[in-house]
Amino acid sequence: MSVKEITCKTALHHHDKEFATNWDLNVYRGCGHRCVYCFAQYSHKYLETDRFFDDIFVKTNVAEALNVDFSKRSWNGDPINVCGVTDGYQPIEEDYCLMPKIIKTFIRHKNPLVITTKSTLLLRDINLLEELNGIAAVDVRVSVSAMNESVREKIEPFASPTVDRLRMLGELGKRGIRAGILMMPVIPHLTDDIENLDKIFELVKKNDGKFIFPQILHLRGDTKRDFLDYARKFFPDLEEKIKRLYGSGAYVDKKYAEAFRRKIILLRKKYNFFNELPRNDCRKRETPSAQLTLL
Repeated sequence: MSVKEITCKTALHHHDKEFATNWDLNVYRGCGHRCVYCFAQYSHKYLETDRFFDDIFVKTNVAEALNVDFSKRSWNGDPINVCGVTDGYQPIEEDYCLMPKIIKTFIRHKNPLVITTKSTLLLRDINLLEELNGIAAVDVRVSVSAMNESVREKIEPFASPTVDRLRMLGELGKRGIRAGILMMPVIPHLTDDIENLDKIFELVKKNDGKFIFPQILHLRGDTKRDFLDYARKFFPDLEEKIKRLYGSGAYVDKKYAEAFRRKIILLRKKYNFFNELPRNDCRKRETPSAQLTLL
């Protein structure tokens, strides 16, 4: 892996399609988690390299750039999704420690924060997240796919073990921080079995997770080619099944999607857990003003 330090002119990126929010902040370009299904590999084309997992670009001034963005009179305090494309808590963050600086900038400006991650390294910064949560809403979305560690190590080799990620929900909950699961992606014929899905629901419930949002694997563009190449090597029976299920497109056929939807409905009923991805209600917390006394 090669690491290149770069500077950014602005920290924030706006997009029209709202998922967590309409605003992203990505600390790094490229990602060391090496998830074989990663949809973001396309983004390296703008950097004249296609080695998304091996060429990691570090935005060394990202916290300073964020402070400039937040200080603009036009900034209205919208929530920001940190790690919308690449994980801010990927392995290289242990060396660069940029996330604490970023969270402190959020604290300084009392700005709502959304974090999406596959790493328990986030717990290093739990005190800062708790401090921010006292003045502006914090929403943590933990991404998981497979309970089977053998499978997990093949598809997400440098992410945290799934069980550890699910336990992290409980630690965040103890601090009053809303956290839940993005069950993304669910990989057909690999992580879509009822045993895997059931265990995830069970542990999210046990660890007081606030929501579960499942989504079936999408295979857009080059991601499809790369995923099929990987499946051929590590999951030989999977390649042909995926080809049949996806055909020439990026999405599973409607019959499969409906069968999967019914599985999720049954699990929501079993665990009395109907919370899906929460609407974007992250806002600054109002500090109660002191009550005036009559003289």
